[in-house]
This record gives sequence, structure tokens and C-alpha cells, in this order.
Amino acid sequence: MAVVACNKFGPGDLSRVIALEVTAPDSLEEYDTLTPHARVLDGRGDPVAATIVWARGDSTPILTVLDSLTGRTVANLIGRTGRLLARSSGLISNAVSIRTLAAADTLFLAGPTHDTTRIAGFTTLDSLSGPLLMELADTVTGSTGNPIVPLAGRPIVYTLVHPPVAGPVTLVTTDTAHALATSATASTNATGIGFVKVRMLLPDTIPDSVVVIASAQRAVGTTVPGAPDTFVVRFQAVAVADTLFAPGPIQDTIHVSGSPDSLSDSLTVEIGDTVAASSTITPLAGRPVVFTITTPSIAGPVTLVTSDTAHALVTADTVTTDARGLAAVKVRLIAGPPPDLVEVTASAKRGVSAKLPGSPVTFRVRVQP
Repeated sequence: MAVVACNKFGPGDLSRVIALEVTAPDSLEEYDTLTPHARVLDGRGDPVAATIVWARGDSTPILTVLDSLTGRTVANLIGRTGRLLARSSGLISNAVSIRTLAAADTLFLAGPTHDTTRIAGFTTLDSLSGPLLMELADTVTGSTGNPIVPLAGRPIVYTLVHPPVAGPVTLVTTDTAHALATSATASTNATGIGFVKVRMLLPDTIPDSVVVIASAQRAVGTTVPGAPDTFVVRFQAVAVADTLFAPGPIQDTIHVSGSPDSLSDSLTVEIGDTVAASSTITPLAGRPVVFTITTPSIAGPVTLVTSDTAHALVTADTVTTDARGLAAVKVRLIAGPPPDLVEVTASAKRGVSAKLPGSPVTFRVRVQP
């Protein structure tokens, strides 16, 4: 922050002192000292040798000037804004405003140091670790309450130290960020907590582990005690679903035979991961498949059921694949005149919007007397 005090003289007074230029940081932490700088300038803008005297600019002792000639200053009252003045050669500077801040004197973990994140999860291909949480605070000695006072709006710097090559992963401060960053600065919230997350950018080159260190510095540049702390993030590969198919018949016939309550055979699909080297398919459990009645378009004559005792009207249902990678429903006639044909589609997604190859599988169930 810089301020200038000026005197105005005529064109012939360029050798006279006309300005007092003052520069100082805009904040000062508790227990630290601040030394401002000032220059006396003549009409040409050149510095002039002169004695400069410093003083606080408030009646309330928010700041204390320890040395009036050097301007060395400490914060006396925390959480306030004090003013500093310089005097020289008949000039008084404009006041420099300086915020007094509590000293960050401890940085500590606010969550686990280890995290495991699945690559290519069931519903999304993008993988993001949990938050790597740190808290920055001021320790108040002799306090009768909580001696740890969280500090908001303070920077915590996170740095990737492994893998050594940039690219497989990045550090992000928001869930939507994807830009490559090997270092990121998080700002602490009202509870003194800051965090980043690790995002996997290249899931084809998964490192065995990702190591991140977190550190913080005080305003004067010294490291806050407790820093650095180390986090380890491991990414666990999950097989990518790349095929949906029907392992059995896609057509069936329901014979009503005078009974209004009739079931089809199972309409079954399988989700798998194709292993290129062996041209085999590995079944994938726990993957969602959506079955939908597309014909008839009017709800009611038929329903989808996942158990032989179910009768509730369901025109669309999500079924999770079992250990064999299979998901199945049946068609039940429940009310009204039976249709001649029932069509059911089965579909699945590899990511949030990526339709799984093979989707949709269409089943046709004919209804006959």
C-alpha cells in the first residue's frame, strides 16, 4: 500500500521538497513486526535526504510504533484496522491503513490422511478423491474456553510430490475443475478449514499412489508450525463396462389360458467387460440396468416384476446386476384386455451420459390365448 502527501509550489520550486511517499503492507499479524518505507521527494520526483518520523494515526492503540525513526510497528489490538503516519520536512503523509490479524501458529489435519478412490466407477468415468482437509488456527494461551481459534480466509498450499511427472492427476479446489495443476492454494472457510481434492486425468496410466503435502506460511513468510502434512491417495481400478447383451432368448410367449394373471419367462441381460487379449467377457456385478415397457404405450394391462409374487404396476424399473453380471425382469398381465404384443427395452450407461454398447436390448413378448 502506498500513499503520497504533497505540497504545491510554482514552476521555479522544483528543488524544494514537495512530496512524502509512504509504502507499507496492508496487514500485520500478531507477534510480527512491520517496517514501513518512506521517501521525501523534490519537484523533479527525485528522493531527498531527510529525517522521517513515524507515529500511529489513531487515538486507540491498535498499532504500537516501537521505533519512531524506522517505523518498526507491532499490532496491539487484533481484528481491527489501525493507521500509520509519517512526518518529514513539514509534510504529514496520508494515513496508511493496516489490518491487524491473529497469528496463524498451528496447522493440523482435519480429516484422514489416506483415501482410496475407484477409477471408472459404476455411473461415472471421472474419479475424484475425498477432500484433503487441513485446519489453520491461532492458539490462544491462557484461554478459559477453546484455546484453538480457527482463522478464516487464510491460504493453505497443497503440492503434488508423487508421481513426479505431471499429468496423470491434478489438484482441484472445485469439483468441476479439470485443469492440470501440481500445486493449488485453498482458502480456509469460517471454521479455519481448507482442502483440495485429487482428480485422475489419465485413467490408463494409474499411479500406485498419489502423495500430496500441505503447508502454510505466516504473513512474514515463516512456516506455520505443523506444516507440512502428508496425504496419500490411492486409485483403485474398477472394470469398465463396455457391453450389454442378452445371454438368452429375446422373444417369449405368454399363454393366457383363461387366467388373467400370467407371467413371462425372465427377460435377462448381462453387463460385462471385454478382455481384448483373450476375447472373453468378464461379468460385472452391481451395475444398474433400466427395463422399460415401450409397448403398449398405455399403462395398466401389463407390469414389470422382479419376483413372482409382485403385482404392483411398474412400467420402468432399475435392476442391479448380480454376481454373474445378470439383471432380469418378467412381464405380468394384470388388468384389462391383454395386448397382442409387449415390448420391453433394457439399457445401461457406462458413464453419466455414455450409453453402453449394445443398449438398448429389445425383448418381445407375445400374448396368446
